[in-house]
Amino acid sequence: MDNENVVDESQFPKELIEEKEEPKGAPPEHKISESLYGQIMKMSVSEKIRLATIGNREARNILIKESNRIVLSAIINSPKMTEDDALMYASNRSLADEVIKLITLKKEFLQNYKIKLALVTNPKTPPTISLKLLNHVMEKDLRRIAKDKNVNPLITRQAMRVLSKQGKV
Repeated sequence: MDNENVVDESQFPKELIEEKEEPKGAPPEHKISESLYGQIMKMSVSEKIRLATIGNREARNILIKESNRIVLSAIINSPKMTEDDALMYASNRSLADEVIKLITLKKEFLQNYKIKLALVTNPKTPPTISLKLLNHVMEKDLRRIAKDKNVNPLITRQAMRVLSKQGKV
């Protein structure tokens, strides 16, 4: 066994590593513990990368606001990252562009229709990616995108073109 790849979880508090059991359908906790936030902000970049890989959802939600691309990449590529997390990040218009780009690079996330739709409607998604994903959007969602003022105008115009091409305008 290669000791370099083994991550020592004992250096992090349990509340940053262990996933909390949430009942299905319950909204994720929006309260972020001040002490957890403080602990994470005091960590070095290498500790943040390790925590992004092995940390729980709450730790990832704190770290996702980081500006360091390597930390963001570790979060998106974390084995604990779920499609629900990806959907939440893809829908969040205040996150860094880099997070959106990293989500679009993961094929398993792009197989989820809700994530595709969230990426198309997020103005931070690069237009080239949004235009490719627009071909996979259902008619009712295309109509909504065509009328949405918060979507990139280029995407709105293309949604109108697709609908008119289908003769459904």
